[in-house]
Amino acid sequence: MLRLPIIILWFISFVSVVQAADIVVIRSDATELFSKGQLLDSAKSVNLPEKVKITVVFATGGIQTVTGPFQGKLNDPLATNESDPKLVSDFSRFLTDPELNEDFRASQQQLPENLWWVNVGTKPRPSRYYCIAPSSHVILWRSKNQSENASTLLIKHKDTGEKAKVVWPAYKQTLNWPNNLPVYYGQDYTVKLISHNDNDSSFKILVLYQLPKSFPTKSHKVVWMVGRGCIPQANMLLASLR
Repeated sequence: MLRLPIIILWFISFVSVVQAADIVVIRSDATELFSKGQLLDSAKSVNLPEKVKITVVFATGGIQTVTGPFQGKLNDPLATNESDPKLVSDFSRFLTDPELNEDFRASQQQLPENLWWVNVGTKPRPSRYYCIAPSSHVILWRSKNQSENASTLLIKHKDTGEKAKVVWPAYKQTLNWPNNLPVYYGQDYTVKLISHNDNDSSFKILVLYQLPKSFPTKSHKVVWMVGRGCIPQANMLLASLR
């Protein structure tokens, strides 16, 4: 007879904890005190020892960096904005997922200097999903090693069979998306890059997504990009949050 009330009390307690977590730690130089992805309650004080620094994201998308010594409540710079508890919980899942973080570490060796450029290469790992900034053209990118030779780029839209073939000149790392090939966001393309000199080639499946214009903060963009699988780009944007 007591089982149902106990379950109800447990559920109420669980919901209260989730609702109270409206801050997530995205960066910390003292992980034994505050770990990346840790959820915090803005109603509770934070105690930071001297020289310890953390960066947090609030449920509004606001960002604050605090360096110790500090004791008190964290201050949301966007406190008047609409709050979204799901934002911090999604951030936490992303930051604590070992598989997603492993993918990023593996791809760090060869990343475009511009986070919106699309890497057509397959090294060190073939990344399939790429996000494009709102109202931007698609810019393709290859590594410095690949750019030492001229290449032929072959792109084909899998559903319609529409395709484009262009020459990528030597020593040029970026190339505009071919004008004669439509961009269908969320759909599969096959991409093949063939070197003219050493017969080296790479092949991958590519899916592009374009960010909506409506996001109020960079924090919202990061979470949306993670949801589309644009992990290296999301991590690059995350690193810029201050």
